[in-house]
Amino acid sequence: MIYGGVKTEHIQLNEQTLWSGGPRNWNNPEAKKYLPWVRQAALSGDYKKADSLSKFMQGPYTESYLPMADLFITYDGTTDSLSYKRSLSLDSAVNKVVFSGENIIYTRTVFSSFPDQVIVLRQSSDKKRKISFSAALTSKLHYTIHAVSQNHLVLKGKCPTHVEPAYLWKIKEKEAVQYPDSEPAEGMTFEVHVLIKNEGGTIVADDKNITIINADAATIIISAATSYNGFTKSPGWQGKDPSVDAGKFLANASLKSYNDLLKRHVQDYQPIFRRVHFYLGESGNKNLPTDERLKLMSSYTDPELVALITQYGRYILIAGSRPGGQPVNLKGIWNDRLRPEYSSNWCIDHDAQMFYYAVETTNLPEMHLPFLDFIRGLAENGKKTAEINYGMHGWCAHHNADIWRQTAPVGNWGEGNPHWATWNMSCAWLSAHLYDHYLFTGDKKFLKDKAWPVMKGAAEFCLDWLIETKEGKLISVPSVSPENTFITEKGDTAQISLNTTSDIALIKELFSNCVAADDILKIDQEFTGKLKIALKKLMPYSIGSKGQLLEWGNEWQPVDPSHRHLSHMYPVFPGNEISVNTDRHLVNAAKVALSLREKTNCSWGFAWKAACWARLGEADSAWQTWQYQLRYVDPESKSSFNNYGLFPNLFNSDGPDVIMNGNGCATAVLTEMLLQSQTGVIDLLPALPTIFAHGNANGLRARGNFVISFEWKGKKLKNVAIMSKSGNDCMVRHLKPVSVFENGKKIDVKETAFHIYSFKTTAGHTYYLEY
Repeated sequence: MIYGGVKTEHIQLNEQTLWSGGPRNWNNPEAKKYLPWVRQAALSGDYKKADSLSKFMQGPYTESYLPMADLFITYDGTTDSLSYKRSLSLDSAVNKVVFSGENIIYTRTVFSSFPDQVIVLRQSSDKKRKISFSAALTSKLHYTIHAVSQNHLVLKGKCPTHVEPAYLWKIKEKEAVQYPDSEPAEGMTFEVHVLIKNEGGTIVADDKNITIINADAATIIISAATSYNGFTKSPGWQGKDPSVDAGKFLANASLKSYNDLLKRHVQDYQPIFRRVHFYLGESGNKNLPTDERLKLMSSYTDPELVALITQYGRYILIAGSRPGGQPVNLKGIWNDRLRPEYSSNWCIDHDAQMFYYAVETTNLPEMHLPFLDFIRGLAENGKKTAEINYGMHGWCAHHNADIWRQTAPVGNWGEGNPHWATWNMSCAWLSAHLYDHYLFTGDKKFLKDKAWPVMKGAAEFCLDWLIETKEGKLISVPSVSPENTFITEKGDTAQISLNTTSDIALIKELFSNCVAADDILKIDQEFTGKLKIALKKLMPYSIGSKGQLLEWGNEWQPVDPSHRHLSHMYPVFPGNEISVNTDRHLVNAAKVALSLREKTNCSWGFAWKAACWARLGEADSAWQTWQYQLRYVDPESKSSFNNYGLFPNLFNSDGPDVIMNGNGCATAVLTEMLLQSQTGVIDLLPALPTIFAHGNANGLRARGNFVISFEWKGKKLKNVAIMSKSGNDCMVRHLKPVSVFENGKKIDVKETAFHIYSFKTTAGHTYYLEY
């Protein structure tokens, strides 16, 4: 994080593997004993008792993601300036701060290089010998610091063995942040290296600072590493030596010039980012600062800002979810708190998934891989949780996870609310990401070797989890709608019930995906035969008195009618079961249910709701809903009341806090308006708002491994190009017949269903459509 100060610059440094704790035994053997009692209470309608009993099934809270260090650069002779500009180019991932003072123009350039694994800061001016500053490293964690040479500082740090979640606010920080009493001990170690290459002037270092005097320019190179050695190994006892990687990265980068480092960074990043382009119209406010443009969004739709916000979600994934690394957590690599909101972990009842809603559609399939690898790690640990906590086959995980891939329910052995601590359907939801990656890429080796074992394990657990009623129906008990509380007919509030809509949807989708995968792989027809039988026995969705899709099996009212979670909308989005082109009855029920959730009590809730409206073909409802997220939030405000929207730097606000999953969901909203393919058919402009009647989108991807670029005028399609990467048959939906051209020659198109036109493709060829 670059704060952009004039007299003092503050660079807050993070590393995505820096966490408290280590692998531990989080499973709860007592849970197996209490499960029948919880089920009996729920089945008999005593939901309050089910809530109470379920607390005995909980485990410990997860560990926390931690801030690594802070670099403070104090400038000598620099005064505050009215001529100041701070910018981040999404096209190059380069940050610049430019200001003037005493007739000198100073330029500070910062970028984080993936190929060289370093952060680079360049300080220059338009006059010679005007760069003087001192650079100092500190950390909120335990650390020591020393100078290796006159231009090289090293900070060595130690992480806590445990950090309690911030929402346990009554615990004092000394008790909440727990370090070992002596060394050596458990707890991650880390190193941060800072090396400064000066051009002219003098340089000197002590054990606290590096000081530059009267240089023409200076380049600061920062490297870092931790002792993290995989989620199964103790970072204290079995960890890597962080000095090895940190020193190697710094040594290699220091041999390159600043221009070479910048060139390598841009050449790595830019081709990825430029795969996709959005144009929604010209902005009348493009010359204003971003924060001012955001403030004006309440009265003026800024089309270029909307496109920028959409691209920002892609930027976050490229910055924070590269292959070989960790997936983006709640605050991403921008966490500055020792006890961050929700431990800055992975909330896998939808928050973690939300970052990746648009990762495939917006042509970033390799940025999906860290999350998919994370899921495979959960599946590994989740086998023990399924066996120990439930006595069941397969694997499961619950509401929260950390870098150690905790799969047991959290709640500190009974302190957590059942509507999040008890929820164990993440195995089904997460498995959908693996299958979706296959649908977009067509990678059968990935499907067989990586996706199928995880999907099958999740389905094994769900098969064991379901119980059969006297009528021969399979239901999920205990069952919650994540993080939501209902009011019973008696006026009681409770959280555990029977067979919530989200459970039905997730299990149905998982079983269906496993059957479809086995049709391709022919790998375990005996098992998928069981799934086909189970699919026929699953309870149908419940419809309420107003024609609405119910959230729970009974028509109960939520305690919070504006609750942010829309778990009963899963089969609409991000699932794919309820579609305007398949089941009108369920579509209408979903629309009524969505209308009844008039507002939502967090920023990302508006984005999720808007994406649902887009899936339901309600373009203007989608846009009207999304606008609640596209609002300015004052970063100085401490109020949590109606403080929803985006901060000046476009981070998603969750009340007064930063929770960045909403940025990923914002990207999904526009892409769902422009392109949908969840039914296996390409739908272009399925929910285009009237406000964006003219525009174009280039490089979006559809299932079947198609890359699509298209233009529209007056909300009508023009100049559609579809590049086939796998040679699959392509199906598109349109009200009128479609003509398709390959190399200028018209090819055969068949109307395979009502308004669905199909044509054969060759891998690597591009097809142009005329309507």
